Amino acid sequence: MRHDEEAQIHILEMLTLFWLFFMSATFLIRVHVPDSPSVALDSSLEMAGDDAIRYGLGLEAEIEGENRLEELLANDDREAACELLQSAVPPGKEANCWLAKDSSVATPHGTVGSPSSGTVAVHHLVVIGPYVWTVTLDVWARGGGA
Repeated sequence: MRHDEEAQIHILEMLTLFWLFFMSATFLIRVHVPDSPSVALDSSLEMAGDDAIRYGLGLEAEIEGENRLEELLANDDREAACELLQSAVPPGKEANCWLAKDSSVATPHGTVGSPSSGTVAVHHLVVIGPYVWTVTLDVWARGGGA
């Protein structure tokens, strides 16, 4: 009978040691998982860029063409095209405008600023006759907020 009592005590000792080891390990090993960055800011910037491009595509042409943005690009008036898009970016946000015709290198036009925070690039292809224009807006929040 005494042999069985010793076995029970050893089992209790092992369970106690296991519990102490487990609690010590959870105390010493802390896994810090950083919060994922909020997508709300990125989606807000992306929507601002999309809206600005859609604004340019939605304006009626002044002389000829399907819309004002295509009219400006067809006349190779890159500065005016970018100024049109940048003026449509909502308050609190700024954008750099990059244009490329066919396979040429994209170059900035309009007002060029320095982002104070992370940017979101919004791309749009505009086809005018045989040419394909790549319109890119790099949008960021002024002052770092949304």
